[in-house]
Amino acid sequence: MRPTVRGLMDEYAGRVEFLIMDYDNRDLDPYRMQYGATGHPSFAAISAAGEVVGNIVGPVPPEKLESLVAQIAG
Repeated sequence: MRPTVRGLMDEYAGRVEFLIMDYDNRDLDPYRMQYGATGHPSFAAISAAGEVVGNIVGPVPPEKLESLVAQIAG
């Protein structure tokens, strides 16, 4: 998944902000709960207003992750 994420970060630079969190860092549990990150890997699409507009838990085909990012890219 990492190469797909890095590619999307390059493709959507300046339009979408990406935040990568260490899943093992327990200090981040409140954020995982807030954004539905219940497994590894987890991806959340968050609007500019701070609302979760979609999320994915677990490994997925690159096209599915790209679709999630495109939802918020506008």
